[in-house]
Amino acid sequence: MAGEETVGTVERYIKDLKADEALTHSGLTLVPLSGNGNAALDYLLSFEAMDAGLLKVTEVGAHGTVPELMVTSTAETNVLLIDGEELIGAKQNRILNTTILLAAKAKTKIPVSCVEQGRWQHVSDDFKSGVYSPATLRGRKSRDVAENLRACGEARSDQGAVWDAVDETLEAADAHSPTMAMHDLVDARRTSIGEYLEKMACPAGARGVIAAVGGRLAAVDLFDKPETLSKLWKRLVTGYAMDAIGWREGQGAKDEFGTDAAMTLLKTAGEVLCQAFPSVGEGQDWRFSSESIVGQALVANGCCVHLSIFPNDEGPRGGGRREAIQPPSARRRHKRGQGGDIVF
Repeated sequence: MAGEETVGTVERYIKDLKADEALTHSGLTLVPLSGNGNAALDYLLSFEAMDAGLLKVTEVGAHGTVPELMVTSTAETNVLLIDGEELIGAKQNRILNTTILLAAKAKTKIPVSCVEQGRWQHVSDDFKSGVYSPATLRGRKSRDVAENLRACGEARSDQGAVWDAVDETLEAADAHSPTMAMHDLVDARRTSIGEYLEKMACPAGARGVIAAVGGRLAAVDLFDKPETLSKLWKRLVTGYAMDAIGWREGQGAKDEFGTDAAMTLLKTAGEVLCQAFPSVGEGQDWRFSSESIVGQALVANGCCVHLSIFPNDEGPRGGGRREAIQPPSARRRHKRGQGGDIVF
């Protein structure tokens, strides 16, 4: 489609990363990633801008529309909004469909998904920033958004699939919500989530993290600088913990994802070709997928501001068997040596 281009791989942004010692607690494993990036940008995070009164997020018009919100910035610098970030209030809670670098003093519509199916009435004029979504929800949404970018150039999700993912997460964690709101899980399991946050502090110098639930990949989040990860750490870990709580109580846990698996995953991601699409804000929205992973990256001014990777399936609670992740080059060597297809 128009505007789409092939731009190589993300290998240039991850080749110098090092996987540090893993943190584990109750089914959740976090492998910190450290190392220099190619560049770093100046920006405020969305919650910083909101708290300072420099960013306003509202419904679009008096009646609102589910898949879009309006953002207005009066900040003198860029504002970064993260894929999967929860926005609470107005007519219903939403999450961001993609990472957006909003230019200084910009006003624009942003693509979102609803994570509160049972409410459509005002509780506030503006939104406030919440936590980040569970990895299973973000991964499913990422695949659907990529398909819609290719099909029509819009960062739209499959809203029904998002609601299904919220319902599955609530059910797995045995959390009741009268409006089927994702945030009610946080309120219901505040003590359990607090234990994850207490036992899994952000390592100094890390600028990324690989999260695994029950020994299986859940998500990767990598930023351009450690300062960003440090500020977002508790919100991100809350999202990972939502998956881990359901997995631990429903199926047990195996903390087996370590540094070797982390480096193999990064090598895999670095071999997959990316397609670039115009971003909602500054830069380009890169998308990539293979048999085993699906990913996205916001690239602006030669900098990878945010990279996220998910398993290319239904996630830790999904059905079917997932094989160990291997780089495409390794799979090609395996096929030449033994013949036949490699199934993921």
